Amino acid sequence: MRIHILGICGTFMGGLAMLARQLGHEVTGSDANVYPPMSTLLEKQGIELIQGYDASQLDPQPDLVIIGNAMTRGNPCVEAVLEKNIPYMSGPQWLHDFVLRDRWVLAVA
Repeated sequence: MRIHILGICGTFMGGLAMLARQLGHEVTGSDANVYPPMSTLLEKQGIELIQGYDASQLDPQPDLVIIGNAMTRGNPCVEAVLEKNIPYMSGPQWLHDFVLRDRWVLAVA
């Protein structure tokens, strides 16, 4: 599956991108600020990073877009996802559906 992640350089979304890559997905992503150390970690995993949110990054169209919680309406990529009816979900939803299904989860804060 080709997955594109909006807001990929945050700690949660970056970790999610690496999980998706380890599961065999083709992963790309974008963020307003692409810089080390997260950019270095992602690039070492073979994940293509794009600076900014120009809607052209969604061509060719991914199979799924994971939208970070910092994204809002008005963001060019978010609007393109909605206009083109590209399948999308949140990071926590993807984690639930593709990684944690049939597993027990223990969270410690």
